[in-house]
Amino acid sequence: MPSTSMKNAIGSLAMGYYDNGKLKHVGRVGTGYTAMVAQDLYERLSKIEEKGSRFDGKLTSEERRGLIYVKPELVAEVEFRAWSADGNLRHAAFRGLREDKLAKDVVREMEKTTAKSLPKSHVTLTHPDRIYWPDEGVTKEGLANYYAQVWRFMEPYVVNRPLALLRLPDGIEGHQRFFQKHAWKGMNENINEITDPKDRGGEKLLRIADFDGLVALVQSAVLEIHPWGATTDNWEKPDMITMDLDPGGEVAWDNVIAAAREIKERLEAEGLAGFVKTSGGKGLHVVTPLKPKAGWAEVKAFAKRLADTMAAESPDRYIAKATKAERTGKIFIDYLRNGRGNTAVAAYSTRARPGAAVSMPLEWTELTADIGPAYFTIDNAPPRLDALPKDPWDGFFAAAKPLEKKKKR
Repeated sequence: MPSTSMKNAIGSLAMGYYDNGKLKHVGRVGTGYTAMVAQDLYERLSKIEEKGSRFDGKLTSEERRGLIYVKPELVAEVEFRAWSADGNLRHAAFRGLREDKLAKDVVREMEKTTAKSLPKSHVTLTHPDRIYWPDEGVTKEGLANYYAQVWRFMEPYVVNRPLALLRLPDGIEGHQRFFQKHAWKGMNENINEITDPKDRGGEKLLRIADFDGLVALVQSAVLEIHPWGATTDNWEKPDMITMDLDPGGEVAWDNVIAAAREIKERLEAEGLAGFVKTSGGKGLHVVTPLKPKAGWAEVKAFAKRLADTMAAESPDRYIAKATKAERTGKIFIDYLRNGRGNTAVAAYSTRARPGAAVSMPLEWTELTADIGPAYFTIDNAPPRLDALPKDPWDGFFAAAKPLEKKKKR
């Protein structure tokens, strides 16, 4: 099917395999194509175009929609999550052409493992082949597929929380970039508008309640999701603290890891747990689950005290002020994420940067020099999670403790 967002390029490919000499239709693959690959495939396929379908049996009207038929000569390598009950590929991505294999030799391959049940959305993606990350070939459909695969891990960190959203309608290389906390024209109904109880006369804020809400964000080209550290059930009592470690120039990655471990130790000395995730950008986030008892001012004061103490004790390594000119060779311990209305990028959210990196929760034993801040991407995050015996942040909310007030001396 031709692209709906780019001239002389394919938007998706109808796939099939041979079963006793009959070509069986197995659905479409609409992601994994860089702009160059999409144009190259369009040129190659245009040369072998033909009038009718060679698939066995009659395709449904939806299966036929937009198709241009070609001779079944090219063989694609496709990575997919599972076979659906009706025999179609689920959450498939194009990985390249197999010049070493003949079309007649392609047969059905079963998945190596039994895939977990994935959520389905009722939200329609318009222009699903629109490319959001050109170099990686990640499309709107590909982003939705990624979120379907990580939803069971991601859900508690994004639902029922006020959100700040980074929208890039033309992808990361486009000129349009909107950081939004309020509704926009044509916003999908699955993105909820909510009233801030402390600003009842002001513009409403945004939240999502389920997977349909997340796919609605994808439809609206939201490439980064930044939630509050509190839920809309308890606006004034945060349920987490985020300490953002942002290294300045010339800071070795080992030093960022050491800083994260130091924060963990200091939190444990206060009776609190610390969980770590890559930022998907330059640094690490150490996140602490809280029983929602303390208010915003108290939580922010605690985070500031932690950052100030580390900066005072190791001024050659850390800085707690947001002064860029003074950050060279130091790690900025950003505690400002913990004020009312402030946000931090969500666990598993993508980042609107080259590479299609995601903010990935880790077990502390995984935090090594081999795993950098943007190591995990839309491509390698789902198989990594599938290979783990449990959620990397297993027990996060169970580990929550109330923030103890600092005793006066």
